[in-house]
Amino acid sequence: MSSMVSEIPVEGCVICRTQSICPVCLNRLEAKRVEYEDGVYLEKHCREHGFFRTILWRGRPDYGSWRREKLPNHPRHPFTQVERGCPYDCGLCAEHRQEPCCVLLEVTSRCDLGCPVCFASSGEKDATDVPLSTISLWYERMLKAGGPFNIQLSGGEPCVRDDLAQIIAMGKKAGFSYFQLNTNGLRIARERDYLASLKEAGLGVVYLQFDGTTDDIYRTIRGREILDAKKKVILNCRALELGVVLVPTVVPGVNDKDLGNIVRFALENYPVVRGIHFQPISYFGRFPDQPGMKIVSPSLKSCAICKNRLKD
Repeated sequence: MSSMVSEIPVEGCVICRTQSICPVCLNRLEAKRVEYEDGVYLEKHCREHGFFRTILWRGRPDYGSWRREKLPNHPRHPFTQVERGCPYDCGLCAEHRQEPCCVLLEVTSRCDLGCPVCFASSGEKDATDVPLSTISLWYERMLKAGGPFNIQLSGGEPCVRDDLAQIIAMGKKAGFSYFQLNTNGLRIARERDYLASLKEAGLGVVYLQFDGTTDDIYRTIRGREILDAKKKVILNCRALELGVVLVPTVVPGVNDKDLGNIVRFALENYPVVRGIHFQPISYFGRFPDQPGMKIVSPSLKSCAICKNRLKD
């Protein structure tokens, strides 16, 4: 999500030109990637809604050493005609430049946690589950597009669905062999039988939200003290011989000093913990403000992270 700024920076090195969309009206815009001392930004200007800049890259390794050209790998079976161009013909169209390897299926927008930093704004009042008939169609189209792929079930919180095992079984029957579960772990900490049903249906690994080794971290990032639930998930997965990947959302000033402890926790719980997938916080959804910006959405003023930022 782009953030609107009142002044266009006067210094910076243009790395390349590209296209983007206005986050307000969704019209396609000319854009450019610009490098400043503090990072690389995407910049664009909408005639109606003004100038926007979004952080793309900060820190080491530097953007230039990481960026590389990719040979396009088009889908085997596109589903939409190319008429207006990207992003309006998505679905997939023939100009899509990458074939999937792991597909994330958002099977619900409901959630039982309501994190202050949720990039998807999950658990809002209009949250719903995706019908089984739609998920079945997704499986069918993915196979035509080039599957079978690895499937990661996500949301919202997928474990709020009582029919999640059925969703996995449907996918296995359709021809998909590997399923991951992206979860906060609250339900599978409480209900080992529910977790066992997921494994029996074909679940391969649990991608567990795991932000740190102290409850003050969870209180800030998730709004609740839930470290004990995370540890219970590890115990349940060990009992069922189900692998776990820890997924910390890294928030500067909150849990970036705890990363070593997360690694030690993973080593202590090997082999049930198979790896760690560090994910820097995303600056959109319920936490739209970029680092260093003073703008805070009124809906976020109860967030402990934002309260600390307002004090700066």
